[in-house]
Amino acid sequence: MKFYVTTAIAYVNDRPGLHHGYEFAGADALARFHRQRGDEVFFLTGTDENATRNEQAAKEQGIATRQLVDKYAAEFRQMADLWNISYDRFIRTVDPDHVAGVQEFVRRWIANDDVYLSKYEGLYCSRCEAFYEESELVDEHGSRDGPHVRCPIHTSNPDAIQRLNEENYFFRLSKYEQKLKDLYRDNPDFCVPEIRRNEVLGWLDRGLRDVSVSRRNLTWGIPFPDKPGHTVYVWFDALINYVTGIGFGTDEKKFKLPRQVYAHGFLEYAGQGRLSRSSGNMIDPIAAANEWGSDALRYLLLREAPFAKDSPISPEILDLRFNADLANGLGNLVSRATKMVELYRDGRVPSPGKGGPSEKALRETAERALATHDESAAKLDFADALAAIFSVVEEANRHFQRTQPWQAVKDTARRGEVDASLYAGLEAVRIVAYLLYPYMPTISPRIADVLDVESPATAEWEAVARWGLLRPGEQIHSAPSLFPRLERAKTA
Repeated sequence: MKFYVTTAIAYVNDRPGLHHGYEFAGADALARFHRQRGDEVFFLTGTDENATRNEQAAKEQGIATRQLVDKYAAEFRQMADLWNISYDRFIRTVDPDHVAGVQEFVRRWIANDDVYLSKYEGLYCSRCEAFYEESELVDEHGSRDGPHVRCPIHTSNPDAIQRLNEENYFFRLSKYEQKLKDLYRDNPDFCVPEIRRNEVLGWLDRGLRDVSVSRRNLTWGIPFPDKPGHTVYVWFDALINYVTGIGFGTDEKKFKLPRQVYAHGFLEYAGQGRLSRSSGNMIDPIAAANEWGSDALRYLLLREAPFAKDSPISPEILDLRFNADLANGLGNLVSRATKMVELYRDGRVPSPGKGGPSEKALRETAERALATHDESAAKLDFADALAAIFSVVEEANRHFQRTQPWQAVKDTARRGEVDASLYAGLEAVRIVAYLLYPYMPTISPRIADVLDVESPATAEWEAVARWGLLRPGEQIHSAPSLFPRLERAKTA
C-alpha cells in the first residue's frame, strides 16, 4: 500500500522549538511504522518561507530576507536530522517547483471562476498574517469580556492588529460550503480527534465567507500569476506545499487527495502555558536532543504527551520518565537479560524448554502487545502504542523477579528452569527491539545487534513479529549501557 504523511511546515522567522520536534517525531514514527509493515511511504516535511513576517524579521536583523530564511531553514533541517527524522523530501516554499505549482494552482482557480478581484477592509494581525472578525479579538488579558482590540494569539503585542484596506483577489470559499459540510459529516475520520472535527463543523455551520488569496505591493512572496502587483497570500501558498511536494503541477501521477488530517495537541511548559514563539515559552530542540539523546527524547515526548490533547512537560517530568522507563525499565532489562546469558550460558541462547507459568504470562503479554501496539499506532495513539511495548518490558522484569535465575542456577537439577527463564527474557527483548523501531530508530537496532538478529530497519515484519524465533545455541553479545540513570531527577 502507498502511504503519504506530511507535517505542517514550519514558519522560519525564528529558530525551531521543541514543539516543532514533537510533531516531526510523531510524523516520523508514523512513517517508520508503515514502512516497517511493508507500505511504500513518502514522508514530506519542510519550511514555510514566503511570509511578510520573515521580511520584517530580516529587516530587524539587518540582513536580506533570503539570507534569513536560508539560515532558519538550515536550523530546521539540522533539527530534523539530529532527531533522525526520515523524511523523503524537505520542501522549502522558495523551491522552484513549489513556486511553479502554486502558480499553476492559482491559474486553475481562475479558469474555474473561483477567483475574483474585490476591495477588502478589515482587521489583520501582522504577526499571524491572518484576518480576523472583531468578535474573534480579545482584550489585553486574553478575555472576550473586555474591548476586542488584540489578536487572540498575540495578546502581548498591542500593535499586531491593524485595519487593512486594499484591493485583493478573493477565493469563492462560500461556493464550497456544502461540499465541505458533506466531507466532514460523511467522513468522521477525515479530521481527528473528534473534538477538532466538531470545531470545524461548528465553523462551517456559521457560514463561510470568501477569503483573500492575494496581497498588494509586497516585495517577498510568490507572484500572483498574470496579475502584476499581487502576491499569493502566504497562508494559501503554504498550504499548497502538501500537493506540490508530491508532484502537483510537475508530476501529477503521484498526486492523491488526503484521507485524514490529524490536529494534534500542544505542548505546555508546566505552569507557564503553551510552548510557542508567540508566548515566549521555548525549549531548544537541538540542546534537548543533546541533553537526553535524540531517541530518548522522541520516546519521552510521544509517551508523555498524547497526540490527541494538550500536555504539560518540563525537564523534571522528562527526567522522571527517563529514569522510570528507560534507565530502570528497558535499559535494566536488556542489561540483566544479556549479562545472565553471558554468565550462565557462555553467551549462547539457551533452549526454551516447556516453560512454566511465568514464561507463559510473558509470552501472552508480548503477543498481546504485538496486536494492541499496531492498532494504536495506526491511529496515532503513540502514547498507548508505547505503553503496550513497555508492558512487555515491565512483565519481563517481573518475570526475572519471579523466576530468579540467579538463584536457580545454583541447583544443577533446575537447569531447565534457568534455560526457560533466560530464553523468555531474551525473546521479550527481541520483540521489544522490533516494536520500538518507529520511535527509537537508533537504539532498537543496537538492541538487535546485541541479540545478533536482523536489524529492525530492514527486517520483514511478518518474519519477525511472533514469539519464539531466537535460535538456541546462537551467540549473543554483551549489552552496552543504553540509558545511564539521570541523577538530577529527584525520584523515579
